[in-house]
Amino acid sequence: MIKRILVTSDLSSRSDRAVERAVQLAGQHGAKIVLMHVIDDDLPAPVVAQMRETATETMQAVLNSANAPEETEITVESGEAVRTITEMAETIDADLVVLGVHRPRPFWDMFAGTTMERLVRALNKPVLLVRDPVTGPYQSVLCGIDLSPSCLAAGRTAMALAPEAAVNTFHAVHVPYRGMIARDASEKHLAPFVKEAQIHLDTWWAEADIPEGLPKPDISPASVNDVYTASLTESDADLFALGAHGRMPLSPSLLGGFTEAQIRDPRCDLLVVRG
Repeated sequence: MIKRILVTSDLSSRSDRAVERAVQLAGQHGAKIVLMHVIDDDLPAPVVAQMRETATETMQAVLNSANAPEETEITVESGEAVRTITEMAETIDADLVVLGVHRPRPFWDMFAGTTMERLVRALNKPVLLVRDPVTGPYQSVLCGIDLSPSCLAAGRTAMALAPEAAVNTFHAVHVPYRGMIARDASEKHLAPFVKEAQIHLDTWWAEADIPEGLPKPDISPASVNDVYTASLTESDADLFALGAHGRMPLSPSLLGGFTEAQIRDPRCDLLVVRG
């Protein structure tokens, strides 16, 4: 159940949509909102005090325009953003952390990753990245299935978040050396790979704790990017639910390349859940 929502704001228009989505979800689920802004604690104390006052006034104006519940709490903290947000999420026991899309910083992002990436790595809470204007509850959810606990956690969270939405799933199967083995991509050449993948999927589906209402995906022998693009178009999803995990034990990201790519350039609102 969604009872406490932490939404962060950098006081930009990108964050306004995150606040609007948090307000919509709070109304739908009867949840409490905590709206948070973080100020760099390296700044001089008088500057921090002035910024704190300005941030509080700005966020109150945003809440008023979004018709937020009166009990919505505003908090302005000083510190390093990822650590401070993570600590607040744990302190209030947030069920969901809501963010706006990040401001691209090509050079910094290349080495340090986006704030969203670093937050997902640090948080043990579901994170919702809001990209699109809010027109009402989510209507269509797309969930990627990769036979991992994290994809089931993402599906379960998405269906709790959007209980009335249509739910679609996809499962992409990598065909090794496809250019040499199945150059014409005919069903005959792809059949052995599809058959083996179907066996794995059927076995996992029978043994895993599948959330009620999560549909079993069809096998798609293509790259995950191609299958995702086709599935997104077909389902017209306004929310993509993705389980975050790294396949390599020593991976510094703990996310996986596809997840990182979606975080940096989402095609719709993105829900990322650590399994």
